[in-house]
Amino acid sequence: MAATKVVAAAPVYSELDITLSVCAFMAASAGMSIANKMAVNALPLPLMLVGIQCLFTAVLVPIVAWKTVNMGSWSDKLRWFPVSILFVGMLGTSMVALQHCSLGTAVVVRLLSPVLSVAVESTFNRAKFVITPWTIVALATIIGGVALYAVFQSGLSGETIGIVFMVLNMLIGTSERLMQRFLMVENPVNMSDTGFMIYNNSVCFLAMPMLMGIFHEWGSVQAITNVTPVGWTFILWSCLCGASISYVGFRAQRRISATSFLIVANLNKLLVVAFGIIVLGEVYKPLAAIGAFVSLLGGAIYTWDRKMNAKKVQQEQQAPAKKLTEEEEPLIDEEEEV
Repeated sequence: MAATKVVAAAPVYSELDITLSVCAFMAASAGMSIANKMAVNALPLPLMLVGIQCLFTAVLVPIVAWKTVNMGSWSDKLRWFPVSILFVGMLGTSMVALQHCSLGTAVVVRLLSPVLSVAVESTFNRAKFVITPWTIVALATIIGGVALYAVFQSGLSGETIGIVFMVLNMLIGTSERLMQRFLMVENPVNMSDTGFMIYNNSVCFLAMPMLMGIFHEWGSVQAITNVTPVGWTFILWSCLCGASISYVGFRAQRRISATSFLIVANLNKLLVVAFGIIVLGEVYKPLAAIGAFVSLLGGAIYTWDRKMNAKKVQQEQQAPAKKLTEEEEPLIDEEEEV
């Protein structure tokens, strides 16, 4: 009798399912920046807006995914608390930055985040960060594009506050991702993904009243009465994007190839810039527009390089298992041939 290995077939998705999944990801991803910008224009109280979004997520997640919620022990919550504080800082600085920046500037400045990530992650052995020649090409392209945009784009002096908060956002975001990885992978806490979402957003919601006091938003809280129905629509849209972006991102990744997902992710950035030009009337000088395009190209190269490197590492890890003989391999299913 010889054992044969039966490999589980990959799931097959309908064209409608794939289309709706990709559209949902694009609406959440590109929509996150657009909706936040329009929401903060409608309600010029960025920290109050963050509080509304966090309350929405903290209430929605346990309703729609209550079976998956695991909040862990008090010890787990205490260990995760610094991540939640960084999460508060990340959301707050992002919203304040959008209040003072154009969408185009926000997209271009954020493209510098890989430069910061490489500088930080490559200094930690635990990160096991591999720098390839394409990594250098990507970072050089990003820096060159951003420099071109900064030199030739007019009106940037009026966006200084927003740019400062955007850089601060990248610093906090990088720290948050490093600490998050440590507590989720290397020394994990016993909490589910939905538990993380509820905990982070609850801490953020509770922190907002104090931060609103520090930044003097309570004195302008009456502005909420001036929000139009259209404004509330954008606020609701921003809440839905914030609550769903992780889920729809994973859903889209399971249904399209890595290359297709990369194209969609970068198309989202172009859609954000296009929305700023067409709807908000943002104007770019020719060389500044070229700089923005070059930086977007660098971001696409960097994302491709990271995906290829991750794929290579995965293949190297799986290689020893492939050397096992058929009899030694663990079988998914066993069938006997007589």
